[in-house]
This record gives sequence, structure tokens and C-alpha cells, in this order.
Amino acid sequence: MRRLILALVAVLALAGGVAQADHDAEQSNTHGKCTAYFNGSENGQNNKRNSTAFQEFASYVGENDHVDNDGDDEVDEEGEVADPLAIWDWCNGENNPKGIGGQPDDPNTEGNDGNGNNGKGNG
Repeated sequence: MRRLILALVAVLALAGGVAQADHDAEQSNTHGKCTAYFNGSENGQNNKRNSTAFQEFASYVGENDHVDNDGDDEVDEEGEVADPLAIWDWCNGENNPKGIGGQPDDPNTEGNDGNGNNGKGNG
């Protein structure tokens, strides 16, 4: 019986560690994710934002940004996806102390204003 209890405790501890590792992995490299999300040509940004990794990032931000991204008067609900403007705000806030590196394209302005034209590059 003692072995069964110890085995159960070990399994539960391992499961908790895996869940924490998934959470830590999602939060890790926020600076890199934000930088990659907003750098590159408009066409390149549109293409990469269709990738699974960037869609998951938009979901992560939408579920953790304290904003009602889908207009249903609920914030941070499962499956809520942030748009580029909300991601820009999230990436320039306390969630990403390093800010957005490189020469990011600010979605608040029309056209591609990367390449240093917006003064936001602090990579």
C-alpha cells in the first residue's frame, strides 16, 4: 500500500511538473516571439502569422491580456485570440520587459514602417 501511495504521489508530481513546463515554455522567449511577430515585410508578416506557432501565440496573448478580444464582455477566456493591435500592446507592456526588438512594423500606422522608420526598434 505504501508503494502505491508513493507511486501515486510521484505521478501527480510529474504531471504537475509537465503542466508547469508547458506554461513556462509558452511564456519563455516572449521577446523573441514579439520581435518575430512584428518584423519583416507586410507580406512576410501575413504569411508567418498564419503559421501554427504564431496562431498559438495570438491565442496565448488573447487568453492572458485582460482584454475582451472577441467582444462578448468576457476577458481572457479559453480560445480568445488577440489581433495584431492587442498583441502590439501586450508586447510593449510588462509582459515583455525588453520590448520589441529589431525594426518592428507598428500596426497602429498604415504601411510597413519597419526598418527604423518608427523609432520602435530597441533590439
